[in-house]
Amino acid sequence: MINLHKYRRFVMIIFMVIIIAAFLTLAAIWNSLLTAGDVRNEGWIIVFLLILVAASIALFYFSFKLSDPVAFQQNVDNLVAAEKEKLKKKMEEKKSQEKEMLTEEMNVKEKIDQIVAGLQSVKTIDSFANKVLMNISKQVEIVRGIFFFRGNKEESFACKGEYALAGNKPAPFKMGENLTGQVAKNKTLTTIHEIPDDYFRIESGLGGALPKHLIIFPLVCNNETVAVIELATFKKIDAAQVNILNTLISDLGERLNKFVSAKL
Repeated sequence: MINLHKYRRFVMIIFMVIIIAAFLTLAAIWNSLLTAGDVRNEGWIIVFLLILVAASIALFYFSFKLSDPVAFQQNVDNLVAAEKEKLKKKMEEKKSQEKEMLTEEMNVKEKIDQIVAGLQSVKTIDSFANKVLMNISKQVEIVRGIFFFRGNKEESFACKGEYALAGNKPAPFKMGENLTGQVAKNKTLTTIHEIPDDYFRIESGLGGALPKHLIIFPLVCNNETVAVIELATFKKIDAAQVNILNTLISDLGERLNKFVSAKL
């Protein structure tokens, strides 16, 4: 509870200062009257000053008497309660955000486990690449997938796995060459929307359907790009799927590096 009595003491002190100042002013004017002898104007000044003092006393009396310490304290309590409620809401929002982040992390881990499932049993790099693309297709609605791999002493990335790829395999490329080579060089996921019609064509039972979205991401281990995956979709992937693919950059890159090292 706030002690309101100390504020009354401050008011009393200020009021006493006003009274003393007023009386000193009256004394000075009265002295001037006695020495000058002309009271026509100074007399009215004294009257106005007396009125001012009386008004100040009345104002102080009514403000002091009519002030409600209980209501004032209630207002203070309401303000404190409102601030506490704001702080409580912020803490609840923070907890909710942390819970959502934890749930998202668990979902990502679950999806990653599903994508890497079965990789322990594969024997060749081609089987590794095809298995990865098949598992990704179960998490992301892709209509085409290509897995490009670069060996330890090789300069070019070659196609080692494909999903729903019609016709010949894409030609090998070097780091920095074409769009996929730029992704390998930059080591970051890239999404492209509204792909040109001549980029590729999907052959399927639905006819010559053309996907409009392309996702290319590298697989990185020890700051080196060891593979690049290219995915084509009809629909734009959402933020959760992007998060999964971004996690695969390092996770799958390390798994691939261990797989290759074990085969040497």
